[in-house]
Amino acid sequence: MVKLNIVGVGPGSADYISPIAYKTVSKSQIVIGAQRSLDLFKTDIHGEIQVLTAKNLNDLLKYAIESTKNGKTVTVLSTGDPGFSGLLKSVLNTNLIAPARINVVPGISAIQTCAAKLGLCWDEACLFTFHQGNINTAKKTELINCLNAGRNIILLPDAKNFSPKQIAEYLIESGFDSDMSVFICENLTLSDEKIVESTLKGVLGANFGALCVMVIKAKCEAV
Repeated sequence: MVKLNIVGVGPGSADYISPIAYKTVSKSQIVIGAQRSLDLFKTDIHGEIQVLTAKNLNDLLKYAIESTKNGKTVTVLSTGDPGFSGLLKSVLNTNLIAPARINVVPGISAIQTCAAKLGLCWDEACLFTFHQGNINTAKKTELINCLNAGRNIILLPDAKNFSPKQIAEYLIESGFDSDMSVFICENLTLSDEKIVESTLKGVLGANFGALCVMVIKAKCEAV
C-alpha cells in the first residue's frame, strides 16, 4: 500500500532537516510544498514539483491523495513539524485519506527550536498555536488558565489576527502584570534570526514578523 508522505522540513534552515526527510523527498515522484520549503531541496527533487499556496491548498492536497491512491509516491512538505500547526491536520480534514495511509516524517518545530535557544525545558509548558485564524474564546480562556496556574507559555501568534502585541493587550486587560517576562524569537535558524527579551508592556510598542514564537514566563527561573 502506497502511503502519502508528509515531511517536516524544520524551522527554516537546511541544517535542521533530517536525513530521512532528504531521502523521502529524493524518492518521490511528486513533491508538493510552499516555495520556501521546496527551495530547501533544490538538488534532491527528481520528480514533479507543485508549488503550494493558500489559494490552491485544498486542490493540491486532493491531487496528492488521489495520486497516492493511483500508486504514485507523493511527498507534501510541511514547515516545522507536520503535527504541530502543520499540514497533517489539513490532510486529515479532507476526509479523503485514513491516518493509516499517511507516513509522517517528523521535523523540528519552531516551538522546539525556541525552547532550545532559550534553554527552556518545555515538557511542562503550555503550547498554543493561533495560526490560520485558530483563535476562539475557549483557547483564550485556556491561555489565561495556564498562566494563572503558574505555567510557562510557548505559542505561535497569528500576525494578522492575534499578534504578539494583541496577545499582550489581551493579557494586560485580563489583569496580568504588565511587567510579566516575554521573549519573542523571530526567524529562527535563519540569517536574520532575532531573540528579543521584553515584557508584556514592552511588546505593546513593538512589531514582529510572521515567523515568530512568543514565550510568556509565568515562572521566574532564569533563561
